[in-house]
Amino acid sequence: MNILIADSGSTKTEWILVNEKGEKKDFYSEGMNPYFMSKEDMKKNIAAHVADPLAGEEVDKIFFYGSGCGSPKGKETVEQAISAHFPNAKICVETDLLAAAKACFMNSPGLACILGTGSNSCLYDGTKITHKIPSLGFTLGDEGSGGYFGKKIIRSYFYNIMPKDLRKVLEQRHDMNLDHILENVYKKPNANRFVASFSQLLGDHADHPFIREIVKKGFEDFADKQLAYFSGIKGANVGFVGSIAAVHKETLEQVLNERELNLSIIVRKPIERLVEYHVKKYSE
Repeated sequence: MNILIADSGSTKTEWILVNEKGEKKDFYSEGMNPYFMSKEDMKKNIAAHVADPLAGEEVDKIFFYGSGCGSPKGKETVEQAISAHFPNAKICVETDLLAAAKACFMNSPGLACILGTGSNSCLYDGTKITHKIPSLGFTLGDEGSGGYFGKKIIRSYFYNIMPKDLRKVLEQRHDMNLDHILENVYKKPNANRFVASFSQLLGDHADHPFIREIVKKGFEDFADKQLAYFSGIKGANVGFVGSIAAVHKETLEQVLNERELNLSIIVRKPIERLVEYHVKKYSE
């Protein structure tokens, strides 16, 4: 049995095909969030980066985990886009939050979180999500995410709060013309990706005092808004997926400890643990 597994954020999608011998092929495509990408664009995306490279390969089951797949309409859009290229495969579309929970805890319970382009969190019982925070997205929520930190960085630059050395770095990497920034945020598609791209500064200058302060405040905002949403979690094991959590592990652990929460695991690439989860399930 050939199984195709996908982990899709708003920025990119990672695909891995596993055959009966356990051999793997991996692919990358654009992020397939149905809030930001139409079904037709998804079809083109899948055709170019997945279906064409897999021409001639039989795919029996597809497990797609993605941001924006929490609603029935979002799931249906993604499923239809995939089935256009793999009509004979059994397709299961679930949220990226369930992917995070499985990647962090497999079959054990825990509090699972995403810190990627966006952010989210849920309670997981080892099989399913039992309670999750309402996802308010890039404009209203996403505390502690790449989009959240990107907004902080852009604001601190234009409000002249950012230190001169970091301003220089930003100007070398990005077009910091105000008209260019505003056009990409308010007129062009995928504003969340554009803004989140500025958060790369956090990883490259993680030890800078200004960056450390921004990161700590961002994690505190995430903990005090998203994690505090759940009652009775004192002493809970908390798991994270995403590079932001991995790069700033010490700060994240400090923020959680201050709130009597345990940092259990950080998974930089959920797809690898998802493959392990599904291969084990179908070999039992």
